[in-house]
Amino acid sequence: MPEGAPVTPPGEDCRTLSPMFSSGLIERPVSWVALAGFMGTGKSRIGWELSRALALHFVDTDKLITRVVGKSIPEVFAQEGEGYFRACEHEVVRRVTRLEHAVISLGGGTFINEDNRHELLERGPVVVLWASPETVYQRTKHSDRPLLRAEDPLSKIRTLMHEREPVYRQGTIHVHSDGRPSEEIVEEIIERLWAWADVQQAWADAGPERPELGDRAAD
Repeated sequence: MPEGAPVTPPGEDCRTLSPMFSSGLIERPVSWVALAGFMGTGKSRIGWELSRALALHFVDTDKLITRVVGKSIPEVFAQEGEGYFRACEHEVVRRVTRLEHAVISLGGGTFINEDNRHELLERGPVVVLWASPETVYQRTKHSDRPLLRAEDPLSKIRTLMHEREPVYRQGTIHVHSDGRPSEEIVEEIIERLWAWADVQQAWADAGPERPELGDRAAD
């Protein structure tokens, strides 16, 4: 191709699969995105697959904390307390919001903290994954998660999800993961990210004359 020749982007039906331009660059809606939501909604699995689809780095904040502290999360809760864990979590948020070209999988409680939430939403889109309490229970019942150490874990899950729902609703994009293959979920997220990116671009192009429109993608 001659130098400076225009590059024609692929059609709308190809955008969800991170197509390659003839220039060799990947077309993607965003270069940074975070996944939030309750435990067991699929953030780590979907985040990893999303990072591969977009050719971005993948960072799991819970795993990052365990590597830095040198202890598992249950050990941190038991030996240092939840306050210490949340402080580590906030420091990790500060660091991951400085990254470029990354998909970030957040711990279930990370987005609940107001400071974390503000920093994440200022950095870029936050995709919130949703699942029913029953699905969450089935996915987590054999884990050693500290917040589920209760006589009735399913009841605890329902209570926590109800309490956290108004905060999770502040995310940018909302996607349900119940009973769906991961490929389908990833495709929906990418489609929704394209829609979000288009709105952001239109907003930027409008400049000071832009109308008062919200920038969050609807459910």
